[in-house]
Order: sequence, then C-alpha cells, then structure tokens
Amino acid sequence: MHQRLIAVAACTAFLLAACGTAPETASGHAKTFTAHNQRAKPGMNPEAVPNGPPHPQASGSIAVTLPVTKLSTSFGVDYGLTVPNSVTVTIPAAWVGDVAAYWSGTVFLAPAGWTGRGLYGADGSGGITLYPAGGSPSRGERITIFSDGGCVGCGVEPAAQFFPYLRTHWSQVRVIGAPAPRPVRVISEVFLSPNIAAYRLPDTRDGLEVNGVAYSGLIDHASDITFEQMNAYLPASDHGLATVILNYFLAHAMTMP
Repeated sequence: MHQRLIAVAACTAFLLAACGTAPETASGHAKTFTAHNQRAKPGMNPEAVPNGPPHPQASGSIAVTLPVTKLSTSFGVDYGLTVPNSVTVTIPAAWVGDVAAYWSGTVFLAPAGWTGRGLYGADGSGGITLYPAGGSPSRGERITIFSDGGCVGCGVEPAAQFFPYLRTHWSQVRVIGAPAPRPVRVISEVFLSPNIAAYRLPDTRDGLEVNGVAYSGLIDHASDITFEQMNAYLPASDHGLATVILNYFLAHAMTMP
C-alpha cells in the first residue's frame, strides 16, 4: 500500500535490534532505521526515560519467521494490496511466542492471539485497533494505529500536540482560525528526528502503560502525511513487548521523512 495508508502511528528504551528484517510489505518496501541514537534530543539519558533512543544491538535476540494474519479491513479505494505469507523479525528470545505479525494495509506486530478490524477512507485516513480476543477496542489492553492519510484537517491539531514546531508555526499550518492546541501531557518525550516523536503518556485508569510513536510530515514539508501514530496500552510487565512492537512499526511501517 502506498504511504498514505501506512496508517499505522507507541516505548521504553527502544532497542533497534527488535526491529528485525522483513521482506517487501504492502507498502512496497521495508524501511530501516539505523541512527536514531545519533538524532535523539541531546542530554537525555536513554536509561532514564521509557522511550529513549534505540540501541544498535540487543543481547539475547534471535531471528524468527512469523506467519502474517490478515485482519478484516475496509478500504475506500481498492489498491489491490498483496498480503505477505510471513515476515522474519529479530526479537529478544524472551518474547518469542508472545509476538505475532498482522496485516491491515501493512504488516505490524502485536501480542499473539489478538484480533481487530481496520477501516480506511478513500483519502487514506483511518487506522485499526487491536485487542485480545474477547476484549474491547476502547478499553483495556490494546494497540491503536491512526493516520490522517490525505486528510490534512484530520491531522493538524493532533500533530501540533506532539510537535512544538507546529505550535510555533501554527498560523502557517492551521486549517481553520482556531488557536494552537496545548501540548499533549507526557511523562517523557524524545524526538528521534524532527518529524518523529517517541513518548510515554500517563498510565490509564486501570494501570496500563501507554507508550507511542508519532510522525508528522508538516515539518519541513517532509511528506504529505500530516499525522500518524501508534500507541501500545500494555501492563508495565509487558514493557519489553511494547518495545518490540513499536520498534518494528518504527522501522517498517512508519512514514520516513
């Protein structure tokens, strides 16, 4: 699928080795990140924040091939996308068996045994929520993915909540004459590049950690994607699992500047 439908924009110290490798996906190519640790916000200790810059290696990681589960997905436009049979990823051995590969416009990782449904409009805006079988898409453990696709008005405000540049230049990017939104409340935030933020939001009422990554192409006109985001709502005990899931999305599904 073209990048408008890579909707799919969540991290404790990112471990680059968790990103793994993959064959060509529905977006047409696998993306890789190799230097986030060189582009993170200066002065931030990666061990002190849950979404610090990734490290080039992770001890105890192994390569595994995962079958890809196709999730029910509705598209406003039929792009004739091909679903790969499997992907090969490199993940910490401790998480083998707990991670599965899914497809909804593109391939991403989530906890094994989950379900979900994707919905994308003709302009590419939309996303998907994954959750445990028998669970709820609106509460409890879940993975959420969103992209504004070609809908600029859908993404300007949420993008500005994460990126100070957009709030500073609000008069140039706003769609309507509303004031700039307030920044989103975060426990921590690291900018892996001018266009990509990794963050931890306050825990949910039921005690789940919320880690995420967000992208905006409005900064320096990097792309026509206004905003995309992935959030992982998981228990603190699954902190490492969130890292694996978010790293794969970061390296293979998120729009690159």
